[in-house]
Amino acid sequence: MIELANDPVRAKLMSILHSHDFVWAGREDPEDGKLATRFHHAIAKGGTRALLGFACEAGVIRNKGRGGAFQGPEAIRRALCNLAVPPRMAPVTDLGDIAVFDNALEAGQTHLSITLDKELRNYKRIVVLGGGHETAFGSFSGLKLHYPGKKIAIINLDAHLDLRALGKAGPSSGTPFFQMRELDPLRFDYLCIGAATESNTPALFQRAHEWNVDIVSDTDLQNDPGAADQAISKIIARNDLVYLTIDLDVLPHYQMPGVSAPAARGVSLQNIERLVDLTFSISAQQNKPVPVADLVELAPLYDASGMSAKTAAILARKILLCS
Repeated sequence: MIELANDPVRAKLMSILHSHDFVWAGREDPEDGKLATRFHHAIAKGGTRALLGFACEAGVIRNKGRGGAFQGPEAIRRALCNLAVPPRMAPVTDLGDIAVFDNALEAGQTHLSITLDKELRNYKRIVVLGGGHETAFGSFSGLKLHYPGKKIAIINLDAHLDLRALGKAGPSSGTPFFQMRELDPLRFDYLCIGAATESNTPALFQRAHEWNVDIVSDTDLQNDPGAADQAISKIIARNDLVYLTIDLDVLPHYQMPGVSAPAARGVSLQNIERLVDLTFSISAQQNKPVPVADLVELAPLYDASGMSAKTAAILARKILLCS
């Protein structure tokens, strides 16, 4: 902000806005009675699950990608409004949006982590709506802050490994898992599902190998929908809790055109839903909670039909309903 240019610390803080402006409203079907329930009816205080937006595209821009992820949280909320929900669904609280301006990415990630640490005292599960995949470092940092000393299974559904080293531009949407390892090298435990060989350089695969990252590729899943099942079970078993992050560009371009880097191949929505269900099923069986999950990279600017936002909303709804 121009008037704060001579005070960079204050300028960065002023570049983060936490707002609660979204108005939840949608279709009403009173003629169908009390069972005509939609997601906008479930938004209230008093439940154990919550939504939190991270409106940020600074990391995508730094990563030389297409902008537009700043509008992602609002677009997902709008798509959620009219989705049907089970009767007597437990309330979901909307915690608003953390909005990042003026390239203040690091300050935004810090704000996200502190907010998650605070709100995890009140909610058993928080779904973060990104934002670029820079969201992930803020989400993970919030978990580390709230659960010090706990071992966290990192499960990423993504066409990209996002293990890029930090360059001159600093953290970006391509660096979150590199940063996570820097935060806690000895307990870094990362599974990437859906990685596309063509979309990741040999340098990234070499780093993944050196850091014992488990990878299940998009072609593995095309050949065998259950290719990741064992890896999911094992990573959950050896950790205390689970962090699930879904980069929407893991889906095929026709299902998910509204992202920075649409996938030419991708993993089908049917299989992604199955993997999400499996992750929560195994975590419940092993009594390993999933306190934070996020959905990232939606860029409504490239989502002319609204299909991308609706697909993201379907996944957000599923995560909120999973036990």
